[in-house]
Amino acid sequence: SSERGVLDAAPLDHCHECASTLPLLPVPEDFDEKSLLAKRTKPVAVALLVCGMMVIAAVAAKSFVLPYYWGTRGADVVEDDSGGVSSTSTASSAHGQKKSTAKPIHIVYSSDDESLAGVEASIRSVKAHASGPVVFHFIGDAPLRNMPDVHFKPLSHVARKYRLEDYMNPEYERGHGVGDLNINPANYVRFAIDAFLPSQSKAMWIDADTIVNCDVVSLVNNVLNEDTNAIAAVPREGPLHGLTKEGDRKYAHIRTSFNAGIYVINLDNWREQRMSEKIRQIALSNRETLIYKNGSQPPMAIAIEENFEHLSPAWNVAMSDVNEVNDEFLEETCLMHWNGPFKPWNKDNKKDYYVELWLQYGRQVDRRERQHDRLRRSVLEVENREG
Repeated sequence: SSERGVLDAAPLDHCHECASTLPLLPVPEDFDEKSLLAKRTKPVAVALLVCGMMVIAAVAAKSFVLPYYWGTRGADVVEDDSGGVSSTSTASSAHGQKKSTAKPIHIVYSSDDESLAGVEASIRSVKAHASGPVVFHFIGDAPLRNMPDVHFKPLSHVARKYRLEDYMNPEYERGHGVGDLNINPANYVRFAIDAFLPSQSKAMWIDADTIVNCDVVSLVNNVLNEDTNAIAAVPREGPLHGLTKEGDRKYAHIRTSFNAGIYVINLDNWREQRMSEKIRQIALSNRETLIYKNGSQPPMAIAIEENFEHLSPAWNVAMSDVNEVNDEFLEETCLMHWNGPFKPWNKDNKKDYYVELWLQYGRQVDRRERQHDRLRRSVLEVENREG
């Protein structure tokens, strides 16, 4: 006690404001120091606990709320009017904070509800190996429920705005389990990337039925930098795939092409060469004289011909052609592609091409789950129309 007859509050090193709010109590005649000390320290302890919880909550909120692009945790984000994104990341050093500018790469996926599980698994695999920031764009029937950080555009809106119907091939119905792929707008979103990413110079297209095993950031940054090529893709020798006999004769001069399941795009060159319009005209002329049977691959290959930068074959490995998976295969393969009708996310597949590799990043779904996704999409469409 002090000479004034009051008990002074103990100094609080970590919560001065909390301590300053505590009242000073007069010392009673039957003063019990231990009892009074317990009464006085209880509100202090509660105040400290509240302060601590507030600090923890603030840290947790800052740490776990993800930005809308992946790979620049703790970065300052600036988005321009046209949707372009840049980020300035900070890296700690022994001499303080060192700032550096990291420009994210952009990756585009598109699918209907049947392939949502594939898109999510592929995105997870990209994240697992990316060395820098990546902006993901998904054009589909509904947003990816488990990935709120992925940019979403409604497929119906993109198809209508960029006239994707012009690119379709309704004259030929494909079999072998591929269904209506020739008239599925998700298959033709690739031809509108230059339009809905107007401020970007590069982007990357990846099919839903893929798993990435290497760094896409390094790939995108190191290709299409010194020439006029519009795309970089894995070369495929021989005549173009999916042509009719008439098409084989007309385009016999093209002996090296590519598979469009994965490629990097120089969007500046694509725009300058009016590549989307060239492909559109090829697709429209195909309705008059059938020169190809498939969907998006043939008109794109015809328009580009042999004018593309070659990627390593490791960036597009067809799993149906793989005889054995071992450590050497996994070390040398950058992208595994389950092209064809048997997709690794379908539980009812008749064939199984190393699905255990895909299951490291995704989970299989059955027909009932896909029906639920379609119902969810219908509800969202109704809500969008009414809203």
